[in-house]
Amino acid sequence: MPPQSEIIPRRRSIETISVLALFATLIVAIVAFIPSSAVSLLTTKTYILAAGALITLALYILARLSRGNVILPPFTLLGALWLPLIAYMLSSAFSGGSFSSSLWGSALESDTLGFMLITAVLGTLTAFILRRKEHYQSFLRTGALVFGVVAGLEVLVVIVGQFASDKISPAFSLVGSFTDLAFLMGLGVISILITLRFLELPQRAHRLLLISGTLALFLLAIANSSVVWILLALVSLGLFVESVMKRGSQSRDAEFDDVSMADEEQMSTDEGNRSLVLPLVVLAVSLFFLIGGTLGGALANALHVDVLSVRPSWQSTFGVAQKVYTAAPVFGSGPGTFGVEWLKYRDASLNSTVFWNIDFSSGIGFIPTSFVTTGLLGALAWIIFLGFLIVLGLRMLILRAPEDPFVRYVAILSFVATLYLFAVAIFELPNTVILVLAFVFAGLFVSTTRFAAMGRQWGIIFARSPRLGFVIVFALTILLLSSVVAAYTLVGRYIAAIELSKSAVAFRNSDLDSAEKSAQNSVSFAPNSTAYQIEAGIAIARLNQIVSSTTMQKDAAQKAFQAALSTGINAALTATNLAPSDYQNWLTLGNLYAQAVPLGVTGAYDSAKTAYDKAKMLNPTNPQIPYILAQLDIANKNTKAAQDDLKAAIALKQDYTAAIFLLSQLEVQDGNVKDALASALAAAYFQPNDPNILFQVGILYAASNDLSNAAAALSAAVSANPQFANARYFLSAVYAKQNDTMKALEEMQAIAAMSDENATAVATQLVALEAGKNPFPANLLSLPSTPVGQ
Repeated sequence: MPPQSEIIPRRRSIETISVLALFATLIVAIVAFIPSSAVSLLTTKTYILAAGALITLALYILARLSRGNVILPPFTLLGALWLPLIAYMLSSAFSGGSFSSSLWGSALESDTLGFMLITAVLGTLTAFILRRKEHYQSFLRTGALVFGVVAGLEVLVVIVGQFASDKISPAFSLVGSFTDLAFLMGLGVISILITLRFLELPQRAHRLLLISGTLALFLLAIANSSVVWILLALVSLGLFVESVMKRGSQSRDAEFDDVSMADEEQMSTDEGNRSLVLPLVVLAVSLFFLIGGTLGGALANALHVDVLSVRPSWQSTFGVAQKVYTAAPVFGSGPGTFGVEWLKYRDASLNSTVFWNIDFSSGIGFIPTSFVTTGLLGALAWIIFLGFLIVLGLRMLILRAPEDPFVRYVAILSFVATLYLFAVAIFELPNTVILVLAFVFAGLFVSTTRFAAMGRQWGIIFARSPRLGFVIVFALTILLLSSVVAAYTLVGRYIAAIELSKSAVAFRNSDLDSAEKSAQNSVSFAPNSTAYQIEAGIAIARLNQIVSSTTMQKDAAQKAFQAALSTGINAALTATNLAPSDYQNWLTLGNLYAQAVPLGVTGAYDSAKTAYDKAKMLNPTNPQIPYILAQLDIANKNTKAAQDDLKAAIALKQDYTAAIFLLSQLEVQDGNVKDALASALAAAYFQPNDPNILFQVGILYAASNDLSNAAAALSAAVSANPQFANARYFLSAVYAKQNDTMKALEEMQAIAAMSDENATAVATQLVALEAGKNPFPANLLSLPSTPVGQ
C-alpha cells in the first residue's frame, strides 16, 4: 500500500475532531453554569466561546495542513460577514480611545473588537468546516437535542422554583437572563416549524419536536418578549401562506387534465401529510400574547419570574448617536464606549424616573449601539452585510435553490434563523451566546450556497500550486502560532476577570483583606481600571476604620492613615490613567483626597475638587456629583459654595431628598430658616401637590420647632406620594416628638411594608415605638438625610 493510504484515517479524524470542537464550543457555551455569585456566568460563557474558537481554528488548520488543501465556499457573502469586524478594527485604531480597552473591554463584552473577532471566526469556521450533508445532519440533530434538553430543564426549574425558591430561583436561566432564554426558545420554535414543514420525520422524532416546541412556547409566554412574538408570528404566517399555496398548486383543474404539470411528482412527495395546523397554532398564540400584552406579565408574576429588562429608548439611543456623529462621525466613539457617551449626553429628565442612577452601557439594541460606537463606518458595514444577506439569500432560495431537498431545507432554516437572530440584535440586547449563534447560522447558510444551482466552491491543492500553496501554508502556520499566543493571553484575561469578580464580592461583604488580595491577583494577570478602583475603595474603607478607631495610638494612627491614603491615591490615579473616561475613577480619586480635607492637609481640597469636576464633566446630569461637591465644601467650611452645589443638585433632580434635607440643615445653621421657609411656602403655593416641596416645608417647620405645621406638611407629602418613605420617616419622628407614638408607629410600619430593605433599616425604631419609646434624637435635623429608600 502506498504511504499516503495509511494516513487517510488520521487526516479524516482531525477534520472530524474539528467538527466536534465546533459543536462542543456551542453546546458548552449554552448550557454551562457556575453555582457561585463570585464568578460571572456571562463572562465564563464568553471566554468559553473564545477558547472554543481558538481550539476549533487550530484543529481546522491542522486538518488542512495534513490534507494539503483548502476548500472554500462562495466568497461574496462570507466576505460581507467580516465587514462589521473590519469596522470595529478601524474604529479601535482611529477613534482615539485605548486600543486595549476596545479589544478586551472589561471582560470581552459584546461591543468590543475581541468579541466581534470571536463571532467572525466562529461564523467563518462554520462555513469552512460544515461542508457536507452529514455535517448538516449532525449539526441540526445536536441542536435539536440541546434545545429539547434546555427547554425541559428550564421548565423544570420554573416548577421546582415554586416550591424551593431558596434553593433555586424560578427565573434562573442556563443561557443567561430569562430574556436571552426567550431568544433561544424563539429560535427553537422557528426551527421546529421549518423542520416539520420541509422534512418527513419518524413519528418519534416528530413527537419529541412537538413536545420541545410546546415547552418552549410555555417559556416564551412567561418571558413575553414582544419582539420574539412578532418574529414568530411573521415566520408562522409565512409558512402558513407557503403551505396553502403549495397545496393549492397541487389541485388539478379540468382544463389541465391532459397537460403534464412540472414537478408534480416531486411536489406530491415533498408535501406528504404535512399539516397547516402547526404554523396556524403558533401564529394564533403569538397574536394572543401580542394583543393581550399584560397576560404574559401576569403569568410571570404568578410564577415569581422577574423578566424586567431596562434599557434606553430609540429616541435616547439616536440622540446619543447624533451627538457622537457631530464629534466623531466616521469612526464613532470607539468600541465599548456607549456608556461613556450616554452619560455625557443623556437627557436630564431621566432624573425624574426610577432609573435616574442607572449607568446604561448599551442602547436600545446591540446593532444600534454599534452604530454609535463605530460611527458611520460601522453603520455602513452592518447595512451592507445585512443587505447582502437578504438579497443574496432570497436570490439563492428563489432562483438557485439547491436540488437536494435536505440541503434546500438546511438553507431555508439557516437563512430564516439568521434573519431572526439579527432582528433580535437590532431590537434587543442579546448576550454573547445569542450573538454568536447569529453568526454561526450565517456561516451555515454561507456553507449551503456551495450547493446552489450554478453555485461553486473553490479549492487549492498545495502541491499543484506551489507558490500560492506556500503562501497559504505560511499564513496558516502563522495563524496557528498566533492562536497559541492568543490562548495564553485569553487564559490570563479570564483569571483576571475571575479574581476581579471575587474582589468585588469580598469588598461588598467588607472582607477587605480578601478583596485586596483578589484585586492584586487580577492586576497581576491583566491590569484594569476596575481592580484599581476597588483597591482605592479598600483604602477609603481602611481610612474610615482608622479615623473611627479608639484603640490605636496617635502616632500609629497617623502612619497608618498616611500609608492607606498614599496607597489609595496611587491606585485611583492608575485607574484614571487606564480609563480616563470613567467618571467613577475620578469620583474615587476625589473621595480619597476628600478624606484629608477635614485634617487641613494642604492641597487636599483643590485636588479633590479637581477630580470631582472632572467626574462632573464626564457625567454632567448626575445630581449625585454636585451633592458630593457640597459635602466637600462643607468639610472645607464653605457653606455658601455647598448651598450652591445643593441647589444645582436639586435643579437636576427635584425629588432629591438627600440634597433637600442637607440644604435645609445648612440654612438652619446660617439662621435662614425664616427666609427658606418663606421660599418653600411660595413654591408650595404654586405646586401644592408636589411631595418634594411639601417635604422641604415640613423639614423647615420642624427646624422652627413648629411641629403641628411640620406634621401637616409631611402628611400632605405622604398623601401626594404614599411611597415617599423618607417623608413618612420624618413624619414618624415628628409624631414621636409630639408624644403620639401610635401614629409614629403606623408610619414606621408603612415604611417597613414597602420593602425588606426598609424593614431592616427601621427595625430598631419599630421595636422602640412598639414599646412606647421615642427612638429619635431631640434635634430632628440631626437624623440621616436618607434614612430609608426613597
